[in-house]
This record gives sequence, structure tokens and C-alpha cells, in this order.
Amino acid sequence: MQDFKHSNLPLLLSQLADAHHRQLLLITGSQAWCYTQCQQLLANSNDNLILSSSKTLENAVWPEHLHQILGQEFSNLVYDGFSGIVPNKIAAAAGTVKAGGLLLLLLPELDELDHWLDPAITRWCSEGQTPKHSYFLKRWQQLWQQQPAWHISEHFGVQLPSAYLAASSAVCGVEEQQNVLAQLSTTLENQQTPVLLSADRGRGKSALLGLLASKHPTQQFVICSRHFHALHSCFSMLAQAFNTEVDVKTKKLANLSYMAPDALLQQASTLDSNTVILVDEAAALPVPFLIQVAQLGFRCIFSSTLVGYEGNGRGYTLRFKRYLESHYPSYLDFTLSTPIRYASNDPLEQQIRDLFVLECKATSPILTSPTTMRAISQSELVENSPLLEQVFSLLVLAHYQTSVDDLRQLLDAPDLYLRGAFCNNELVGICLAVIEGGLASDLAEDILAGKRRPAGHLMAQQLTTSFGDSQFVTEKSARIVRIAVHPNVQQQGIGRRLLTSFETTLPEDISYIGTSFGLTASLLSFWSQRHYQPMKLGFKQDKASGEYAVLMLKKVRGDLDNSYTRVFKQAFFYQLRSHYQQLDTEVVTAILATLPFEHITNEQLDYLQYLRNSNPVEQQVCPFIWQLITTDPRLLKNLTKVSKALVIRLILQQHSTQVVLNLLGISGKKALTTTLRETVQQVYEYFRC
Repeated sequence: MQDFKHSNLPLLLSQLADAHHRQLLLITGSQAWCYTQCQQLLANSNDNLILSSSKTLENAVWPEHLHQILGQEFSNLVYDGFSGIVPNKIAAAAGTVKAGGLLLLLLPELDELDHWLDPAITRWCSEGQTPKHSYFLKRWQQLWQQQPAWHISEHFGVQLPSAYLAASSAVCGVEEQQNVLAQLSTTLENQQTPVLLSADRGRGKSALLGLLASKHPTQQFVICSRHFHALHSCFSMLAQAFNTEVDVKTKKLANLSYMAPDALLQQASTLDSNTVILVDEAAALPVPFLIQVAQLGFRCIFSSTLVGYEGNGRGYTLRFKRYLESHYPSYLDFTLSTPIRYASNDPLEQQIRDLFVLECKATSPILTSPTTMRAISQSELVENSPLLEQVFSLLVLAHYQTSVDDLRQLLDAPDLYLRGAFCNNELVGICLAVIEGGLASDLAEDILAGKRRPAGHLMAQQLTTSFGDSQFVTEKSARIVRIAVHPNVQQQGIGRRLLTSFETTLPEDISYIGTSFGLTASLLSFWSQRHYQPMKLGFKQDKASGEYAVLMLKKVRGDLDNSYTRVFKQAFFYQLRSHYQQLDTEVVTAILATLPFEHITNEQLDYLQYLRNSNPVEQQVCPFIWQLITTDPRLLKNLTKVSKALVIRLILQQHSTQVVLNLLGISGKKALTTTLRETVQQVYEYFRC
């Protein structure tokens, strides 16, 4: 056993503190040995956060939720890799380390990482899958071989530098923060234009929002974020300025109030027109939501982390900036680049970025030659770092909630399929899917009976419980997790060709292909044009986007059983009157266009002609049009915009007459009757043809 007691670690820690930097220290060996060395190292420190599920390490905690550790600071952080490598947890906890402190990472010896299976790897496995290796940890092994870290090893001894020489003199970002604060204050007083505030973690961005509110005590601020607990530093800074405490129950302090994203949109009309809207962690919210906020007419500041444990905000920056450039050309853009709590060029910050590919940046491709499609393996991603960065950057651009946990899923999830679109060897599109189903019949029956909910197989289990058919979990299917094309080359058919390439290269035992996404008319159209059918519409709206999740399915050979689509059709028409009563008319139209249809009878056509030639009242027209449109949903898309909205709001969603008049801007009941008769004429023209 090696003894590190006579190493120069105390000298290095003194030099690290002088530089206002933080560092990663690897402690590798057997689990018991690592625990012993860790306890010896921390013997004289009481300011530690120890993340471990083991009871051997004193005062250890293993929080399930990240907000339980955010907003705190510690001199040292211990992360017990023997409890499982959870990327989100490590990256979030790293932000709690004070200047001069260490992140102690406990692991087996580095030469064992390529075949070591940590306890957390099962998180990325579905029922029936057995992990054989971790490409994620193999990549870590390669990184530390190329760029050695501070290291104390049971078998290889102390591997520490003779001295720590900081890359540059300590620079603190307080002055930069104060400069941006002054500019923001001036902007609020003199301009109405939207403001972007961007920073990496540790730059004091959220605290700056609290300072801004404290500098304008008579001005009302509303701050919006996915999670209230993520605003700890913002409210703490305001509380400090006013010498008071935050009321967690009311989520309000002085002139600053918290609103969840969905509540902000719902209650915007009740806010004073002079209110300032602060959106923190904007990159964690969908761009359509941000656009809605910008359109509310308030002064808005959109603040976001560009690189953080949640993933990174480059996709948000690219798409939202494009919108602001076209609609608010005079918008302002501020960046905090210098850390507040530690000096610039911090080693730990860079190490976390390297370990979790947080600095991946999508290039700006130009299509100069035809695109080619090919499979990408997980082993290739580990050996080809530039390709891994390109793949992950596209996934980040495509979805606002991509996190560093997704990096581990990308590298370690068994039965994961990747297919890329390339132009001149540059990745421009990616399709990511997982294989589901193939479960034993006895397990399938337990799932059907509600006795079991095995890990994974999300789509297969949803379909089985929705339709009472166990074949969805016994037969194999492919669930497309994400398909992404670089924004610079979208609308050029790459996504369509990539999807076709993916579908035609799947294993022969795949019976179904499906996908799930936040429902919009354009996305529904994309998938329905490729013969995917909606099978299930969620009941809960995303709190940020307000979208319902829709599951769409396609049979690999032949057509889907009509009984499934009929069940969905009947349920959707029924729920339009209640649960989906506020669903957007464009979305309703798009869904109806995908539903199965039947031909109306001659008797129905005769009655329609009668209504057309008479002066029917609302009570005659509405039930009959409901009958016709549930028979042939294609009818709706053939109506004029006004008639389409009228049919949806009045007949399908069954809003009251007064609500419909207000929504459609119709002057009164007489005008409503006229519009209904015009609609009857359009319906007649459709069926007569």
C-alpha cells in the first residue's frame, strides 16, 4: 500500500488557495482504501460536502434532487464514484467548491475503468439488458491518459506536480458584474428593448438579477424560472441588500416575485404594464415560450447559463437571437465572462467541461455536395472526439433540456442506434433511437395487469396499457428519441432523408417505429407525412412550453390496425370538449387530418342539402356538423380560416356562444348565424365533390 502522507499536497493546496483556483484530485484503488485516504485527507476540515451512498464515509449524503445541493459552498467536495457515476450530480456539485478547494473523485484504478461497471450504469439500461462495459468511463480513462490529473493511487503512488503555477494572476469578476449592473439599470430607465444576459456558471449572473432589483426598490420585478429553488442566489442577494429574509412560502421578497413559466403566461394580463420580467436560465425553457414572453410587451431580461450541468445554452442562443434580430433589431446582449467566486482559468472548471463535453460547439455547415447517411457506433464516438462533440452539439441545439446525463446515455445505453447525415465528412444531422420490446409473455401480462413497470421500454409500455394489447411489449420496436438537423441547413430535406435511411436499415425483427414529442402543428405534419399515426396524447402540459406530448407510431410492414386509430379518434373527439378545450385550432386541424375517415351516407348528404337551402339555426347546424366531421375529419382542413375556427371552438370544443364570439371577434349572434350558414355551404361543397 502506498503512503501519500509525505507528499507535497499541503504545499500545492497553499499555492492553489493563493491563486484562488480549484482542482480535481483523483483517489483511486480499492473502495475501502479510497475511503480511508479520503477520511485522512479531510481530517482537519469541517467544511466538506461528501456525496456517497455508503455509511462508511462520515456525514455522507446522496441527494436524489440537485436542488438539495445547489446554492451552497464548501471547501472540499467528495464524490464517491463507487456509489455510481451520475454526470448531472457531479457537474452540479462541482459548482459548490470554494476557491482553494478540491473535488475529490473516488474511483477504481484508472487502468480498470474501461471494464468497470459502476452501480449507476443500470440507470441507462432497460429491462432485459445487461451492461458489458462503459464507453463513458473509457473516455474518462483516455482523457486522463492524455491530460494527467492530480492523482493519489493505491497501486501507483502519489502522482502530483512539484508545484502549482497558476496560468494567470487571479482576476475577480466583481468589477465586470458591477459594470453590467450599471448598464442594465440605465437600459431599464431609458429603453423598452429586450436584453440578453449570458454567462457560464460561477459568474454571478443570478446574483446580478437580485442586485438589479435592489437597485430599483420602487420598481416591480417578476422573475421566471423552471424551478424556484434555482433562484437561491438571486433572492439571497436581494435579502442581503434589504437586510431581511426570503419568504419561501410566498416566493416573494420586497419588489421581486416568482412566477412559474405557465403562470406567467396565464397571469400576464394582471400585471402592471410597468413590470420588468426577468427570465432566469432561459436556455432551460423552450424558445417558443421565450418568444411569447418577449411579445407580452413588458421590459424583459433573458438570463442564461451557456455552459452548465443542465447541458448548455448554445441552441437557445442561436435560435432565440435569430428571432430577436428579426423582430427587435435594437436588442441588447451582455456577457459575464469572469468568475466571481474563483479566479479565471480555474482548473476544475476546465476539467468538468472536458469530462462532460460542455464546450461542444456546432459548426456552421454549408451544403456544397450531396449528403451521405451512415451508422455511428458508440465505440466510434469514444475514439473520435471531434465526432462526439459534433453529435452532442446537434442534440443540444435540437432540444432545450439536453443535460450531461444525456452524454452518458449516448455512450452507455445498450441497443442505442445512431445514424448521421454528413456533408464533406461534417455532421449535419443525427437520428438517435433505442430498441424496445421483446419482453417475455409472462412479464407482458404483468405489465398489462398493472403489476409490473419494468425499467425502460417507455413507448412499448405506454401502448400496451393504452390499448390493452401485450404485443407492443412482446414484439420489438424502435423509439426515435431525437432527430436533429443543424439550423443552418434545415428545410432542405435532410431530416426526411435521414429518417428514411434510419427506417430502411433497422434490424428485420423490428415491428414498429415510434416517436414522442411536444405537440405542434408543424412537427405533427412532418411525422404524419411519413405515415406515422398519433396513438396517444398526454394529459399534462409541459410547464414551460404548454405543449402536450404526442406519441406517434408506424408499422414497419403493412398498415397499423384500424382499431388502434379508431380508439384514438374517439377519445380525442370526446376530450376536445373538456381536457383539450383550449387546444390551439391549428393543432386540432393538424391532428384531425391524420385520423381515419368514412364516407357519409346519401341520407346525410340529403339533409346537408336541406340545411344549405334553408335558414337553419345554431341548434340544427352544430350537432349535424359534429356528426359529419367525426365521420370524415378531413373536412376541417377544407374550410376557410374563420369557419375552421368556428367549428373547432363552438362545435368540437363546445365553448359557450359568448366565448366564441369573443375569441373569433364576431360582432353578435346575428353575425354568428351568418357565419354558420356560410360554413354549411362550404361543408356541402366539400361533400358534393
